Amino acid sequence: MSLHPNTPRRVAIIGGGMAGTLTAIRLLETSQAALAIRLFEPRAEAGRGLAYGTTDPAHYLNGPAQNFSLYPEHLEHFAQWLVQRGLADAAGAADAFVPRHAYGDYIRDMLARASARAAGNASFEHVRAEIGGIAIGAPHRVQAVDGRAWEADHIVLATGIHPARPRLGDGETLAADGRYVPDPWQPAALARLAAARSVALLGSSLTMLDVVATLERHGFRGQYHAFSRRALLPWLRHPVGPGEDFLAAAGAAALAAPRARDLVRRVRRQRDALVARGEDWQAIPGALRNHIAPLWAAASPDERRRFLRHVRPFWDNLLHRAAAPTHAVLEQVRAQGRLHLHPARVRALAERDGGVGLTLSRPLADAPPAVDAAVNCTGADYGWNAASPRPLVRQLLAGGLVRQAAAGTGIDGDAHGHVFDRGGRIVPGLSAIGAPLRGALWESGTIIDVRNQAAALAARLARELQLHAGADEAQAA
Repeated sequence: MSLHPNTPRRVAIIGGGMAGTLTAIRLLETSQAALAIRLFEPRAEAGRGLAYGTTDPAHYLNGPAQNFSLYPEHLEHFAQWLVQRGLADAAGAADAFVPRHAYGDYIRDMLARASARAAGNASFEHVRAEIGGIAIGAPHRVQAVDGRAWEADHIVLATGIHPARPRLGDGETLAADGRYVPDPWQPAALARLAAARSVALLGSSLTMLDVVATLERHGFRGQYHAFSRRALLPWLRHPVGPGEDFLAAAGAAALAAPRARDLVRRVRRQRDALVARGEDWQAIPGALRNHIAPLWAAASPDERRRFLRHVRPFWDNLLHRAAAPTHAVLEQVRAQGRLHLHPARVRALAERDGGVGLTLSRPLADAPPAVDAAVNCTGADYGWNAASPRPLVRQLLAGGLVRQAAAGTGIDGDAHGHVFDRGGRIVPGLSAIGAPLRGALWESGTIIDVRNQAAALAARLARELQLHAGADEAQAA
């Protein structure tokens, strides 16, 4: 890539959640040449996104502080920040569970520090706009849905996760009068349900725990009916590190063409062996982490689809466990006999005698035909398809600038952040980080994944955009 000496390199980051903001932070910290970063995020604050935008003190990070440093080279960083802010004592900071809003404060603080240190050399601008399309050329171009447009030397897709919004019959009508809450992160909508006698929770994962914690804080004392196909409740996260690398012990041949069924069998055998030795089975997720991306890359499209249909709920349940304070609320509600778990999906909602009628995926004798209210707890939508409500997704797919990953969740790319077009070619000037790459890498949205990707992406862009000291002089020569 040839750039004129002393001309600021322009990077457009689409999405201002944790992934996009951390990319900006790493670029500001890395660049030694003139750099201008624009981060496009409709929300008022960059860095929070969906996960860390909650202000509810009952919503916690689902792991201890030692797991949430933004810097893989400095794993104590977040814990030390908590101590400096008076949010934890030095002795217990590493193991502390903190509200998610505090983590959003941490991300924003690191952005402010990086911007201040880079002042005079690099600039950062948060543009409150939703991007509806991009064009790759010389230069590249990003365009907002309101018609505004900007030029860039590189574009980063950091679009993050979006709330799933299943179509549920009369759901929109019921949402209008507050009996159905489609967005579980709207505290005012949940507060209005405090006097209800019964609430249906559509999903039983960590989002459901957030909703229960919020409703309990608002004084709800009615009955919860949680519906999900597998009827899995989140586990309490145990303070245990990675266990033995049992997959590596199986040999390279076992990992070369992985099958979902074989992987499940190995995990079950390892779990049984750990339990037999009196050890904690929660050491398994950490032992699997370094194998996830290679296994996913080696799996055939059919095996990926098989995993998504049959194994994904169990994998999510294994990996995404609950913080101790949140899980304590769940256990209290269960002890009171107020939580009822039903192995079925809610297919449709309907008006019924002033309440909400439920149509289920299977008949259940113990499930109520109607409740006072319902809350969507199905979590995040990772899909990229032509029917997406997001204009940028539709534009990128229709123009062939990206293609769906083989299993249909996210876009196709690689571990370096490159994006592949409809023909399988690397798109020059376009990268992705975090949730959009879920289809290519599978686990691509946790803090561990995103902080590693951000560090690697910033290093690559520093080379490609000639952001290192002396690059301008070398180019001029």
